[in-house]
Amino acid sequence: MREGADSPHYSRERDFAVALAPAQPGLRRMIDHGVPLADGTLLSANIYLPADDGAVPMICAMTIYRKEEHQKHYAVFDPIANTHLGVMRFSQEATFEGPDPAYWCAHGYGVIHVDARGFGKSPGIAKPFSLAAFEDYRDIVEWVADQPWCNGKVATSGVSYLGTSQYFLAALRPRGLCAINPWDARTDRFRSDYLGGIPNTYMSRWIFENFTIPSLNDPAHAEGMRAFTDIAGAPRLIDAPYHAEKLALLAMLPDVSVPTLIGGSISDQAKHTRDAFENFMAIGAADKWLYIHRDPEWAAYYDDAGLALQRRFFDHVVKGIDNGWDETPRVFGKVFASLRHWVPVAGPSWPLPQAGQQHFHLGADRALVGAPISESASQSYDSTGSGEGPQRAEFALRFEEDVDLVGHCSLRLWVSVDEGDDADLFVGLKKLDAQGDEVFFLGESGNNPNDIVSRGWLRASHRELSPASTPFRPVLAHKRQLPLEPGVPVEVTVEIHPTSTRFLAGETLLLVIQGSSIPPSDVAIGFGEKINRGKHTIHVGGECPGWLSLPFITRKTAHAA
Repeated sequence: MREGADSPHYSRERDFAVALAPAQPGLRRMIDHGVPLADGTLLSANIYLPADDGAVPMICAMTIYRKEEHQKHYAVFDPIANTHLGVMRFSQEATFEGPDPAYWCAHGYGVIHVDARGFGKSPGIAKPFSLAAFEDYRDIVEWVADQPWCNGKVATSGVSYLGTSQYFLAALRPRGLCAINPWDARTDRFRSDYLGGIPNTYMSRWIFENFTIPSLNDPAHAEGMRAFTDIAGAPRLIDAPYHAEKLALLAMLPDVSVPTLIGGSISDQAKHTRDAFENFMAIGAADKWLYIHRDPEWAAYYDDAGLALQRRFFDHVVKGIDNGWDETPRVFGKVFASLRHWVPVAGPSWPLPQAGQQHFHLGADRALVGAPISESASQSYDSTGSGEGPQRAEFALRFEEDVDLVGHCSLRLWVSVDEGDDADLFVGLKKLDAQGDEVFFLGESGNNPNDIVSRGWLRASHRELSPASTPFRPVLAHKRQLPLEPGVPVEVTVEIHPTSTRFLAGETLLLVIQGSSIPPSDVAIGFGEKINRGKHTIHVGGECPGWLSLPFITRKTAHAA
């Protein structure tokens, strides 16, 4: 078996370029135009309209990244070795992670990029991710809808924060808003920062230091932004008053009622993947679609296929064009067999009805088996990764037929510690080809071409499940911490990020359990807080049954809508 850089499938080729087109001639432009908010604050906006003198539907984006400075943000990734963000093509007048006027104005839409309060050229105190910020967005949309160059219809589009803000904007139901297109966006800030109870100390700080803080209107507010992202020192239990606004915002998602197209990347684990699927299930819109992909999130948003997808959606729900969009399956996208090979998948809802959850039990011989085993056994490993002996536990499942895993995964197991009163567990699913060599996929928003199938993690003291858990995906309560006792096994359930992966007959799924984050993990996944001590033991069989839950689609089931 050859894993990591030893595998012949390991990629060392760089795939990243920005193809910048000149500004589209003939557009009507209003640069740094003032947009009034309810409290009298004027935000700075760039407005782009088709050359024809008439009212058009508008596509709006409120940004915290300075509306004119998109190209330099992508340049942050230049020093990262082997970066795999693909080729991004847009005009000079696009905004970072937002709609490109050159494309949309050519197809009969106007575009407005607005610097959010406290960012770019807009004055004020920056409060990203707050209800106040999303109420500003509501004021923007209602102002746009009333302008003579707008026909009263406003849609929104954008990636990451430019997608997050769309959900809460839509929940406020502003006049004129008729569709949203959030692409790879998170909404549950508690669970994205503390998924499994382990603070992801790298992600928010890296993003804010490289993108958000440099975009502030007033650099004097930088320390406030740093404090805002210091999740390592924040309360770890969800009922703490510190997290109240996050929970109040999440409770608004069922109020989203406008047609919605969600871009959901399974390459964006720890940042956007989980929330794309959770948001699709949570929003109240009767007309909603989920596009599953594992492509680089920005290239997928800006490439020809991504733009054509977005345009068909907007043309139908905004302009009322009968283009067949209403026959598009509510869930559709790609199942990846490797880095670049994929097949389509579709269904009427999520989870896909044709993807049945199957349990594979942890066996005594490091295998995943079809039924619980009666005999007791165990695997132990050094949880710090610095001692002698095994550094992980592992279990393998060899497929006898072609299988697509499309949906949520989870792991139920029994674990004990020999020191301390807690344990950080990191779980990974890997794919091995028929020769036993590891097969890789895009990860970290598409930045890394050598990622694993999927992953999850858990701080064992946070193992208590919430009533919101379902048979197909666990949800942790985060209401209290339950310490461990050395030598005493406890039952835990680890949520594993949704996946969309193909295994052919003869290929193997390898389940890995260890005490540190599973590579690659540098930008989007990073855990600076270490608690593990000594040895962890995974108990199987007898009174400690454990299993891996997988969402199976076989040849006997259909990929039909």
